[in-house]
Amino acid sequence: MTDIASAAAPAPLNAEQQGWLEAAWAELDLERVAALVTDLVNIPSPTGGEGAAARYAAERMRDAGLDARYEEMTPRRGNAVGRLGGGGGGASLLLYGHFDHYISGGDDDPLVVGGLDHPSFHSTASRRGDVISGAGSGNPKGGCAAAIHAAEAVAKAGVPLRGDLLLGLVGGGIHKVELQGAGRPYAGAAYQGMGAGCEHMLRNGLRADFCISTKPGYQVLWEEPGVAWIKLTLKGVVGYAARRGVFKRPIEDAAAIIPELVDWFEDYADAHSAGQASTPGHVGAIEGGWPFKPDFSPSVCNLYIDLRISPNDTVDGALAEFGAFVDSLRARHPGIEAEWEAFASMPGTATPEGNWIVQSAVRGWEAVEGRRHEWRAASGMTDAALLRSWGIPTARLGGQNNAPRDPSLGFLAGEGADLDNLLRVAKCYVYAIIDTCTRPRGELGVA
Repeated sequence: MTDIASAAAPAPLNAEQQGWLEAAWAELDLERVAALVTDLVNIPSPTGGEGAAARYAAERMRDAGLDARYEEMTPRRGNAVGRLGGGGGGASLLLYGHFDHYISGGDDDPLVVGGLDHPSFHSTASRRGDVISGAGSGNPKGGCAAAIHAAEAVAKAGVPLRGDLLLGLVGGGIHKVELQGAGRPYAGAAYQGMGAGCEHMLRNGLRADFCISTKPGYQVLWEEPGVAWIKLTLKGVVGYAARRGVFKRPIEDAAAIIPELVDWFEDYADAHSAGQASTPGHVGAIEGGWPFKPDFSPSVCNLYIDLRISPNDTVDGALAEFGAFVDSLRARHPGIEAEWEAFASMPGTATPEGNWIVQSAVRGWEAVEGRRHEWRAASGMTDAALLRSWGIPTARLGGQNNAPRDPSLGFLAGEGADLDNLLRVAKCYVYAIIDTCTRPRGELGVA
């Protein structure tokens, strides 16, 4: 995919602001980032159990001089919210991240990773050179560490902020939802993600004029896709191995239609990907039958689908297209009985490229890198959708692991906290803090 250059609108720091920037940058330290990442990785924080990590983050915020609190959601989970107060008359900036991660150490992990084992699957930090491995080290804890350290540096340098610097580091950021499956319910806090902590934080009163999401990706994104999760149910009757050809077997129907689904996903992505947001789709899970008793075949087979949605489109519009595709499947395969329902969704969202926080984040990136900002379209969906939906202009800028990757790990090969890169990320955050929070509100176009 081609990198696309984007130049920030000029709003240079004045000499005084430049001095504050250099003083705050001088307070940044790679080993401090390493210590924060290590501590966070060593605190298990599966979805539903993020409380200890949030308490740790709140303590580090208080140590840095922020007014910080632990915001309980349930007895085992909560958010860390901090504020470095400004003198007044300025705009507020939120640095946002979350603690839970996709490999949780739970009983469900082998359903995805199989027999694979790797340091990045465990809540034990290990360091090799300037890369730290461990569960959530790169996504999402590296970004949380960079945000905390940026706040530490600004506070230690004594930068006279006009507007408030806010940190919101929360639980429930991984995409999970409660669901009734074919054979069991997926219920409880371990399945309550999809922005649960972000929404709790917002409902409990946090407000900001601008936000930077710390999710991974060392580029500035202002557009992100949304998502629809769909359960496609294929129906038949209970079958038995010794009675071949007698019973309608939905697992065999699944084998017939999955290639057509894959082709439709390609056409859908080609039609809807635009700007910074790519819109792929895939079948992420298949459910049906007794693994311990395969002589019987099930009466239902569920396909669980993830479909990304452009900020230019609506969830309802995307679902209507999918429904039309299922209708065409039925017409082409009259013997297949298929039903579908959406069980979770989030709209695609965008902040205008000309918005202050987008331009400030780009200026910060360019100041750190010494070159024009470049970006590639991405398909990741984050809690930025919620933040934007609540009226907070949001840019995404996080870390990136540049170390050599093990291809046998697939997507998980990118897990790891690249300390040199995270230090650069922290510098970008410091720039945006000073650029945003030391100016009068009117200069930023905020009423």
